[in-house]
Amino acid sequence: MEQIALHINRSVFQRASLYAKEQGVDLSAVIESFLMKWVSKPSLEEKIKNFPISKEVKSLAGHLHIDGNAMDWDKEREHYLADKYGFII
Repeated sequence: MEQIALHINRSVFQRASLYAKEQGVDLSAVIESFLMKWVSKPSLEEKIKNFPISKEVKSLAGHLHIDGNAMDWDKEREHYLADKYGFII
């Protein structure tokens, strides 16, 4: 396994080392586990794209038009959720 260097506050490192020891695991395993959970979470962009639109909303929204054109509901949902959660598209 490749080695890397991290700069960590000494007291945080000491507490993490103690935690790992109490859990009976290697500190590297604790850090790797944390990082894997962190990077495997879906991004906000992925959450927005997969956010469901109910049948009721689609049926009500089917009558709305912008400038005479039918709305692109996927795009509208994306913009709404981006505004709501502060995501820049």
